[in-house]
Amino acid sequence: MPAKRITLLDRAKADLLTAKTMLTIAANDDVVMDVCAYHCQQCVEKVVKFLIMLQGESYAPDHRSFIYLEELNEGRVKELVKEVSAKIDAWATTIRYHHAILSNKKAVEEVIVTCDNLISLAETAIPSLIAPT
Repeated sequence: MPAKRITLLDRAKADLLTAKTMLTIAANDDVVMDVCAYHCQQCVEKVVKFLIMLQGESYAPDHRSFIYLEELNEGRVKELVKEVSAKIDAWATTIRYHHAILSNKKAVEEVIVTCDNLISLAETAIPSLIAPT
């Protein structure tokens, strides 16, 4: 049993770690790049849903960022998600349900930077929740 309650933020960090690791190991493999893209999309989605919960709101059971953007307070997190929204929305559905290659290394690297920034913002917002127990 884990020593602390696992949050969506913890899961987002794991998605980002997976994407970064896979990018390092096999950046020239299109299929691996799509898997990295998927994990980046999952990271963004989980961070946003975590922050929506911290606001005391519930989030839509959806994978499209423009849906949960509506429920997120204005601020830097919302700005960052808007910047990558078109990419990650395509990654959320096409990669998962179709066999089309549609991500690329540059796009994944850009979204990884956004994921790092989102996680940092979330951690700043809730220092008491992420302290080790």
